Amino acid sequence: MKIKLLSFILSFFMASMFAMVYGQVITGTVTDQNGLPLPGVNVLVKGTNTGTQTDFDGNYTIEASSSNTLIFSYLGQKTVERTVGSNTNINIQMEEDASQLEEVVVVGYGSQKKSDLTGSVASVSGDEIARLPVASVDNALKGRAAGAFISSPSGTPGAGISIQIRGNTSLSASSEPLYVIDGIPMISEDLSDLFSGGQRTNSMADINPTDIASIEILKDASATAIYGSRGANGVVLITTKRGSTGAPRVEFNSYYGFQTVTNTIDMLSSQEYLELMNDAAAQDNIDLGTDYPENYVSDLWGFDPNDPELRNTKWYDEIFRTAAIQSHDVSVSGGNERTQYYTSLAYFNQEGTQLGTGFERISGRINLDTQVKDWLKIGTNVAVTRTIQDRTINDNSLYGVVINTLAGDPLMPVREDDGTYASPFDYFGWWMLDNPVLVANEYSRFTRTTRGLGTIFAELQLTKSLKFRTSTSIDYTSLTDESFTPTISFESIDQNANGLGRYSSTEDFTWITENYFTYTPDLGDNHSLNAILGASYQASDRNFTRIDAQGFPSDQFTKLETAAQVTDAYSRGTEWGLASYYFRANYGLANKYLLTLTGRADGSSRFGDQNRFGFFPSGSVAWRVSQEDFLKNSKTISDLKFRASYGITGNQDGITNSAGDILNFPARGLFGIDDYRQRATLIPTQLSNQNLSWESTAQFNVGVDLGLFNNRLSLTADYFIKKTDDLLLDRIIPGISGFSSVIDNIGEVENRGFELTVNGAIFTGDFKWDSSFNISFIDNEIKKLAVDRQIISDSHILAEGNPIGTFFLIDHNGVDPQTGNMLWIDLNEDGNINADDRQIVGNAQPDFFGGWNNTFSYKGFDFSFLFQFNIGNEIFNNSRAIYENLGWSRIGTGFPLPDGNNYAGARNRWRQPGDITDIPRASLESGNWQQYSTRWLEDGSFVRLKNLNIGYRLPQEVVSKLGLQKFRVFVQGQNLLTFTDYTGLDPEVSRSARDPRLAGSDFGTLPQARTITLGFNIGL
Repeated sequence: MKIKLLSFILSFFMASMFAMVYGQVITGTVTDQNGLPLPGVNVLVKGTNTGTQTDFDGNYTIEASSSNTLIFSYLGQKTVERTVGSNTNINIQMEEDASQLEEVVVVGYGSQKKSDLTGSVASVSGDEIARLPVASVDNALKGRAAGAFISSPSGTPGAGISIQIRGNTSLSASSEPLYVIDGIPMISEDLSDLFSGGQRTNSMADINPTDIASIEILKDASATAIYGSRGANGVVLITTKRGSTGAPRVEFNSYYGFQTVTNTIDMLSSQEYLELMNDAAAQDNIDLGTDYPENYVSDLWGFDPNDPELRNTKWYDEIFRTAAIQSHDVSVSGGNERTQYYTSLAYFNQEGTQLGTGFERISGRINLDTQVKDWLKIGTNVAVTRTIQDRTINDNSLYGVVINTLAGDPLMPVREDDGTYASPFDYFGWWMLDNPVLVANEYSRFTRTTRGLGTIFAELQLTKSLKFRTSTSIDYTSLTDESFTPTISFESIDQNANGLGRYSSTEDFTWITENYFTYTPDLGDNHSLNAILGASYQASDRNFTRIDAQGFPSDQFTKLETAAQVTDAYSRGTEWGLASYYFRANYGLANKYLLTLTGRADGSSRFGDQNRFGFFPSGSVAWRVSQEDFLKNSKTISDLKFRASYGITGNQDGITNSAGDILNFPARGLFGIDDYRQRATLIPTQLSNQNLSWESTAQFNVGVDLGLFNNRLSLTADYFIKKTDDLLLDRIIPGISGFSSVIDNIGEVENRGFELTVNGAIFTGDFKWDSSFNISFIDNEIKKLAVDRQIISDSHILAEGNPIGTFFLIDHNGVDPQTGNMLWIDLNEDGNINADDRQIVGNAQPDFFGGWNNTFSYKGFDFSFLFQFNIGNEIFNNSRAIYENLGWSRIGTGFPLPDGNNYAGARNRWRQPGDITDIPRASLESGNWQQYSTRWLEDGSFVRLKNLNIGYRLPQEVVSKLGLQKFRVFVQGQNLLTFTDYTGLDPEVSRSARDPRLAGSDFGTLPQARTITLGFNIGL
């Protein structure tokens, strides 16, 4: 008996010791001060690396011994510590910590409480972006930020996105914002050498969206002046995720889906096409000397419109496809009190809805922070990306796949009976210029990009109030382009080339060093100060090589080594540097009156000695009225702040040498290369201008921030005036100089606008509804140009007193009901309709744009949708001018032939005197209806259901049995519905992503894809 008792005591003692040493399972629930569950609370065993997070319902499970202490921490809540003791169930109710509760916003070289901001900043969370099936981060911002006009000039996967923050500020330089990722100003230029129309590469597609923690868009001068000569177009700050204290957390996200084009255009069938030709011949009274002139098509082509076996090729079905899209990524994060880490690996693959297009990316990231000493923190951010983009000749090209598909001859087969591609020149339409299936499948155009972004930094806490940070960063890009035009293509045959090949390589290496002090002294309760003072140096080195060749043995051999002849070889190199000094001071008085002063001095090697340095200052003030005694205890108004700012920023992107120039920038003159008697020579291509300076933007901003009912409803409104001087334009000079023009600072552009954002937590509790609405009104006007005062293209004009993107067209005046002919306004009344009759008729700038985002959740279910809208802009439908025109003859045939197939609206054409219609009579007379006129100018307004997401999170008791922290499944759609009167493929178009003079012109643009995906999120 004694032995049994002793054995029991020893067993109990050993079990107790085992529990104390090796731990016991502790469970519990964490709630907020209102008793609602708090997901994502960090639960850490004090003094160890053991930790976890609460799930969606606030539940947690962790192993700890009775002697351990658990630490519960959460942003905006007071940290709680509990000793385990004999408890196996520990429930925690947390309390708000007012000092942490306020939202923190990332700004240049630091962060601020949102309540302390004196500038205009819009924020987008990483969670909003990570859920979207997009190749690039910038594409995910559409409709989410006031003042940011974002469009996709092409639906090609991985193609560039156009972003204008508070209007277009330049006519020659880029109006794109500066992108800064984790403190590194990114190279965002299109480095590709391939001509693919409006499709350019997109450097933002090098970033994995699920790595992003937040995005801030800096809009006014107070926020952007810290970036000086690069801040005129706004700044997009991207912050990636970092590790946090606790046990390793593994997240796996995956989705797979399909895509289709958002719209198609109804074209005539073969029978209708032939009937149209017969009608045209009859209307034109064509006499071929046959017995049956009314059967023009049958006599000339040998086709019977009534033949039941008549070929009817549907080119849309041949070119467009249901395309797959997939994304998979895994991340691991965690750390202890000294070291935190975040690492990820991601794969993304998007087939294009058009044959021959696609985008593939594999990326990896490591972010590491280590508190080496109490006074020293070091860290690193490293990201490596590899992308492959497949493109075809498309937007803004006569040989483009889409435009040739639209006007494709339905009588022509894709392939002949022997399997070879059919050629349009063996058939009947003037258009197509080439078989679009041949172009999509056999024209090889792809870009491979390897990019590395890396930063190593150290933060030294010199005193309690003084900190120093130093960092060195690199941005390295290696891009190669390869293209091959097959021997059987019209382009190759036309040049007697037997195949055309090109290989080009671009290498860009940029390194940046940043060193700055941050000073935050304790000045008591009534005063606060945060100041930074720093210096920066950036150096860029870019090298480019291109080789062209022709004469390939067959289309199976596409590498240049198999070519018979190298027709051109070219290389160039560019180096430039930027040295900068900057400061910012934020002062607060009594937490009511705020002042921010910012300045940056930039010195650029791109400029001449006279204007190498520029200084860009800004100042802003704010009054927190809600902190005044008369409003402090208001039950309705929880926050009220008035803001005002003024500052000057710059733009130096226009100071670059063109593709054919070498050695220097325009400030020092440009030189080209040539040969003279087989000797290399340098040829001056442009005069130097030592007085050349930055494009300078002065911006005034006033705004108000309002929060109601404990900030359940919030409003932000801003009005701004943004004036850009010293635009970089060509100034005409006397021919005696040997040059026609010189680049000079001679233009002015102004943008005025109003922005409004409203956020509301409409319902809280088990059922939640959060809603956000933003709208922007921007008026753009050219204030000053060169002496000639106008720059005119086929369809646009740049003229003083008008916005950028103004259309300059002949005014179409309908269809004559007696003759069926088109009517135009003879502006100069000279009896001739020509370019002299053009007038200003509209512009590509919307009257207003914005978005409406809603998120609903009920227990484990969540549902969200986003509408994007652009209202009041016009589009010149250049594509329609092709597929709705009948007025061209095939050269050298001697017979009138159609321009190409016509759209289904031709069914309503004029046929006899007295017909009232807007479709003219059918005609084959050369050039009869082809004019740059308002006939092709359309309302480009649209409202689009940009995103819809439905998800379900499994209950925690189910997830725990699976050994997981969370499991969510979802289905989502992108571009599901579009409401518009525009008759083209997609109202979200622009003929050129970077050339404002061609804004709003649609010439064979590949439309956006409608996407549906199914996926899941897993947490371990």
